Amino acid sequence: MGARVTITFEGLETVLNNLTTIEEKAGENLVKQTKALSDDAKQVWKQGTPEGKTKRLRSEETSEPSGLSITFRSPTRYYVFVEKVHDTPRGWRTKRGYRLAKHRSHVAGREMTAKLVDFLKANTREYLSKFLDGV
Repeated sequence: MGARVTITFEGLETVLNNLTTIEEKAGENLVKQTKALSDDAKQVWKQGTPEGKTKRLRSEETSEPSGLSITFRSPTRYYVFVEKVHDTPRGWRTKRGYRLAKHRSHVAGREMTAKLVDFLKANTREYLSKFLDGV
């Protein structure tokens, strides 16, 4: 004795089409969420950066989202000195020889990059988990 069972799925094509649509929209939403994370992280970075006299340090900080990656840049050459703890120089070389500094001081670092990384660690999962919203 044998038995034959035939199963037919109704609406299977609709389900497959919906999965294809979800795949496309999910990719687009991931890129949008990465851009939103980039913008908010840039604001946090700028808030942690001292303004200074010229306001150059804060104004030159940029974030460039590209797909699912973000590049943060500060082309200001003295960014490293503001970022890390350091002592002011003992003196300078001039045309007339070495000139000692009148005062030396210990400059505390602002650790702007560490604050940015902490923000990204704390919020990346929250931002990127929203990629299926509205699909």
